[in-house]
Amino acid sequence: MRVLIAGVGGVGGYIGAQIILHTDTEVVFLARGEHLRTIQEEGLKVIDNGEEFVVKPAKAVENAKDEGVFDLIIIGVKSYDLENVLKSLSANIGKDTAILPLLNGIEHDKTVKKLYPHSKVLKGCVYIISHIQNPGVIVKKGKVFKLCWGGTGEFGEIAKLFESAKLRHKQTENIDYEIWKKFLFISAMAALTSYYKKSMDSVAKEHSAELKELFNEITALAQKLSVPLTQEDINSALAQASKVVEGAKTSMQLDLEKGKKSEIDSLLGSVVNLSKKHGLKAPLMEKIYNELSG
Repeated sequence: MRVLIAGVGGVGGYIGAQIILHTDTEVVFLARGEHLRTIQEEGLKVIDNGEEFVVKPAKAVENAKDEGVFDLIIIGVKSYDLENVLKSLSANIGKDTAILPLLNGIEHDKTVKKLYPHSKVLKGCVYIISHIQNPGVIVKKGKVFKLCWGGTGEFGEIAKLFESAKLRHKQTENIDYEIWKKFLFISAMAALTSYYKKSMDSVAKEHSAELKELFNEITALAQKLSVPLTQEDINSALAQASKVVEGAKTSMQLDLEKGKKSEIDSLLGSVVNLSKKHGLKAPLMEKIYNELSG
């Protein structure tokens, strides 16, 4: 199996590193800038809950057009880069290529299908706290890791790959529910951590009422779209919030702090816009979105 990791950040880098570390699969990294140069020269260092290891991909490139067709393409870029990255991969996608976007947000499979309507499009989400610390260095905090994924068809080889790579994963027919269950947490947390400039554990302790309000707004939208989120999922998200790693920040918060482009539209704006489209109100999310994007 040939695997392309398009976006070697906290998600793609960690997953790619585990595949390289535990299997003999051919893995190619698609990266850019100093991060790419460091990987090419020194490999990718992963600091996983304090333990360090270094892996070297078969190749690390800025453009994969000459790398041929892949069996599996895992996309781990920021949501605002998805369409451009997909367009650059036309030479790497064959009729049997499985494409798995693992991005923050919802409905990214629609973007893939729009460009590659005859491809094997998977859906997925990942529970992980990780980020690029320095060029060539990925840091993962805590022991949490769970990859949920699914799609129409048989994908036994991909399941075997994840198992061999010692990646905790769940292949499910209810992947839309899993994606929204994660989105429920990360959308609300991204909003409040960025708005108050506080870590996730501080938000959970000091702004629990607003956290619940955002959970309710997102759940109402999911239900309107026939995704069966319930009060039980809200309770689970609240429990998750009470157990986050001390001092951990959301990726959107980190990007805003660094003055970088953020995923505010996919994480917050999507809730506001879809709610309006379907006749719902999301006043708190709309307030936060307007103030952060203003």
